[in-house]
Amino acid sequence: MTDIVVAQMIGTLGCGYVAGGMMGLSLVTIPVLVIPARHPSTGARKTSGTSAAHLSHQWLNAYNRGLSIYPPTAAVSSLANAYLAWVLRDAPAPTAVNYSWGSIYATAAVITMGIMPWTFLVMWPTNTKLMAHAARDDAALAEGTKGMVVNEQEKAKRARDDQDVPALVEKWGELNFYRSLFVVAGAVIGFCGVVWME
Repeated sequence: MTDIVVAQMIGTLGCGYVAGGMMGLSLVTIPVLVIPARHPSTGARKTSGTSAAHLSHQWLNAYNRGLSIYPPTAAVSSLANAYLAWVLRDAPAPTAVNYSWGSIYATAAVITMGIMPWTFLVMWPTNTKLMAHAARDDAALAEGTKGMVVNEQEKAKRARDDQDVPALVEKWGELNFYRSLFVVAGAVIGFCGVVWME
């Protein structure tokens, strides 16, 4: 097995793995987290199935697990595609494509790492609101909440923040789905490269 084949496998399979995991978060995990409770007798849906504090902690746990797996894997896949772009920089691709292999794999590497600017430019406001909500009571719980006084204004703000959490989690799921499309594109380009090289 040559270095080119190994790099193709790492680049394409890595992108596919990341895309599947990110889409799984958006299409399965997030909808399950925000599922409304059902009324026991009628089956009618209520507005929330779990407390806002618990929901934001569940989201944060899923977010941190994904953060430890998907960006590093995407980076390794992009490095493999960048390696292919460098090694194949002068190799002409099929005439139907009209580009060099180097430009094809460079495109796969750049598109895959598009998840980073998307995260910071588009998702960051939602991320920070959810993270702040998840950590909102951590200091108070560490010190003990006995005797803690919360004024009416603070109670109203907390209630508004709690109301926003399910919608924020759903919005994050939607934005994360769109982010996964960068990696899907990297996987498709890499896969096409494998097929065309045969």
